[in-house]
Amino acid sequence: MRFRSSFRNLLTVVLLVCVQLVPVQAQSYLMMPDSTNNRVVLFDPFNGAVLNTNYFGLAAGTPVHAMQVGNEIWVSEQVGDRVSRWDLTGNALGAIGPTFTGGGFDNIRGMGLINNTVYVTNAGTANGAPGAAILSFNTAGNFQSTFTTAGLAPSPFGILSHQGGMLVSSSSANDDIHRFSLAGASLGTFHNTTSLNFAEQMYTAANGNILVAGFSSNNVVRLDGATGAFISQFTAAGPRGVWELGNGNILWTNGSGAHIYDGVSSTQIYTGGGRYLDLLQVSSVPEPGVWLLSVTGLAGGYWWIRRSNSAKKLVAAKSIRHAKNIR
Repeated sequence: MRFRSSFRNLLTVVLLVCVQLVPVQAQSYLMMPDSTNNRVVLFDPFNGAVLNTNYFGLAAGTPVHAMQVGNEIWVSEQVGDRVSRWDLTGNALGAIGPTFTGGGFDNIRGMGLINNTVYVTNAGTANGAPGAAILSFNTAGNFQSTFTTAGLAPSPFGILSHQGGMLVSSSSANDDIHRFSLAGASLGTFHNTTSLNFAEQMYTAANGNILVAGFSSNNVVRLDGATGAFISQFTAAGPRGVWELGNGNILWTNGSGAHIYDGVSSTQIYTGGGRYLDLLQVSSVPEPGVWLLSVTGLAGGYWWIRRSNSAKKLVAAKSIRHAKNIR
């Protein structure tokens, strides 16, 4: 009896370990800070359906951009002058700013994660901030460097990885969108026409073209991904965020919420303070009760032990039948 009990306990442990080794499935969502209700909203990245209107609450610092950084979510706060940090389930982990070793934030907007470096747009000079500039941090939250965008993107609003460097959108002249190297060297104008005014979030579409939310021009424009030349536009009232969905439609946001453009017209799907959109990937596992039932059934099926003169044999037929019954 002692042998049977010990063996049963050992087998249960082995099976539990095997369960832990089963690969988890990654789930993808689009997340958006709602700066009116101070919460993170989740959308389906394929069709734009609203999946969660309150994934977790945010501080009242006018959140603009929620972006996944490893196992954290970083949220830029335009009025809060900081980047708040959260775990993937919404527990607060602290913040970067308003001041930090090496500098400070004032009037920050969009961010970008490029080659394990987080870049943050900045416009003001309070808190020791550098004015119109891009500040960079490692993924642990340590300040690395800054470069000015003054005279090129005088009021930076968005960052997009592009051809080994970055595009920086601006709310004011000189350029609607300017190209920079990752070290901050100017690579020239990407786009600057009357078709776009007060550029906010940018997104690289599946065909390589660039979608841009034109807040003051009241449109979402499509630009040639290589040259920045204007291709097309559709009307959108004061857009802030933009993202191409998996089905080819465009999800865009503004001060009244989130909308889907289907190639003909736009339909509002969420009401609130719409801001930038970004991808969230989290892991999900089966319900614990299902696994426990499976483990119990599999372990329990091996206790029919048939003795013989030569050896003890395990009869697994019962466990096989039982496993089929609980699928």
